[in-house]
Amino acid sequence: MSTDFLIWYIIPLSLLFLFFISYKVNRTKLTTGVLLSCSVALFTGIFFVQAYYSGSRMLRTISALPLLFLIFVLTFGAYILIAFLFLNTRSILRKEKRDLKHLLALFLAIGLLIIIAASRFLDVTRFPETLQYFMYSMYGLILYYLFHLSQFLINIILCNFSRPRKDQHYLIVLGCWIQDGKVPPLLARRIDKAISFYNRQKALREPPKLLLSGGKGSDETCSEAEAMKAYALEKGIPEEHLLLETNSTSTLENMKFSKEIMDRESKGEPYRCIYVTNNYHLLRAGIFARRAGLNINGIGAKTAFYYLPNAVLREYIAYTYLHLKWNIVFGVFSLLFGSFVLPVLHKYLFEEEYLYKIIQAIL
Repeated sequence: MSTDFLIWYIIPLSLLFLFFISYKVNRTKLTTGVLLSCSVALFTGIFFVQAYYSGSRMLRTISALPLLFLIFVLTFGAYILIAFLFLNTRSILRKEKRDLKHLLALFLAIGLLIIIAASRFLDVTRFPETLQYFMYSMYGLILYYLFHLSQFLINIILCNFSRPRKDQHYLIVLGCWIQDGKVPPLLARRIDKAISFYNRQKALREPPKLLLSGGKGSDETCSEAEAMKAYALEKGIPEEHLLLETNSTSTLENMKFSKEIMDRESKGEPYRCIYVTNNYHLLRAGIFARRAGLNINGIGAKTAFYYLPNAVLREYIAYTYLHLKWNIVFGVFSLLFGSFVLPVLHKYLFEEEYLYKIIQAIL
C-alpha cells in the first residue's frame, strides 16, 4: 500500500516541479498559480487518504484539520467574505473620496448575496429544461470566475516574493495620479521602496538610476515624473541619478518609453533593471513589461490594508479586459454548451444508458 501511495505522489511532485519552472520563467501567467494550487490540493488529498488507511490516530487527526477547514469555508466562507466586503466598503468610504472605483467590494458583496439568494430560493426545477441547464451553466460560470479571481490573487502574492539582486542599472518607478503637483501617499510608497533598494545597492556597489515614469494627465498641473523627481530630491537622491519619462499615459507606455530611455542611455550595452510599483499592481505591470520587450520582475511597495480589496478587484477587472475577446467567447460558448449540448449528452449517456453499454462493451 505504501508503495502505491508513493507512486501517487509523482503527480503532485511533477506539478510542483512545473510550478517552479513556470515561476522562474514567467510568474505573471495564471498557469503558475494554478499549478501550485493543484499541487497543494493533490498533496493534501493523498495525505488524507494515506492517513485514513494508516490506522494511526495521530495521522488521522492531523489529516482531519484541512478537511474541517474546507467544510468550514464551504459552509461559512461566503458569508464571512460578504461581511468583510461590507465592512471594508465602510472603511474605505471613511478614508477616501466617494468614487465608483472604491465601491467594487460593495458590488461584489451584493452580487454574492444575490447568487446565494437565487440558489436558495429559486426553484430551477420548475423551469423549462433548456432554461434549467442555462441556469446551471450560469452558476458554473460564476464559480469558474470566482476560482479564476482566487488564482489571480495567488499570482499577485507570488509576484511579491521577488527578491532581485543588488546589481541593477535602472529602477523603473511607475507613476500614478498626483494631486496639485504633489506626490500622494500611494505614489510616495513606490518612490520610498525604490529609494530603499537604491540605498541597499549603494552600500554594496554603484547605485542604480531611478527612472521616474509618468506623463501629465488632463487634471494634473505637471507630469507625474516631475512631481516624483521633486520628492526624490527631497529624500536626498542626487539629480544625476534620476531619469524622467514624461510622456506615458498608461502602464504599457510606462514600460515602452522607459525601455527607449534605457536603450539610449546604455548605448547598446546590456543592462539590468527592475520596476517598482504597489504590491497589488505587480502582476499586471509585469505583463505590460513583457509586452514592451522587458523580461523583468518588480518589487512591490506596501499598500494600506483597507485599500487592498478594491485595488485588487480593480486590477482583476483590468486583467480580464486584457483578454476580453477570449472571455466573451469562453462565456458564450459555456452558456450555449451547457444549455443545448449538455441536455443531449445527459439524455443519451445516462437516461438511455449508452455510457453503461459502452463500458460493458469495453470490459
